[in-house]
Amino acid sequence: MIGSFGSSTPSNTFAFNVFVRRDPTSSQPATDKPLRYGKLAEINHIFRADPQSPPMIITLVFSSLALLTIPALLGGWLALGANVNHLSQAMSNAPVAHALFLGSILGMEGIFFMYYSSWTLFQTLPPATVAGVVAVLSGSRALTEVQGRRVAGKR
Repeated sequence: MIGSFGSSTPSNTFAFNVFVRRDPTSSQPATDKPLRYGKLAEINHIFRADPQSPPMIITLVFSSLALLTIPALLGGWLALGANVNHLSQAMSNAPVAHALFLGSILGMEGIFFMYYSSWTLFQTLPPATVAGVVAVLSGSRALTEVQGRRVAGKR
């Protein structure tokens, strides 16, 4: 046994002997060599069926419920203080920014619809990226114009 703490002289003391003996009466288990770097059995995959859309009636019910919320959303927007009278001033101060911002939001909704109805994810990503970049850039300019009117006291 060897032991030492820090820079002190280590202890080198005999503790015990270890002898490993095999029992001659026990049977030796047969071991097969594992197959390495050889040909393995063929793997047969079973793929799941493509996911299907829900029945048309369920889609129509939820779509109509979503469309019925639009008047409530517009009413809530007006109740919270939306000033529709400033729409003409906003469109005259920054027409391109406001039009592109609203158009990109509608475009993103169209992209979501196409993804739901027929597109794959890889068909959806490029137009969604373009619409997202347009929304960020034009939205920044449009909201800067809105903030300018609010700071000027034209709420």
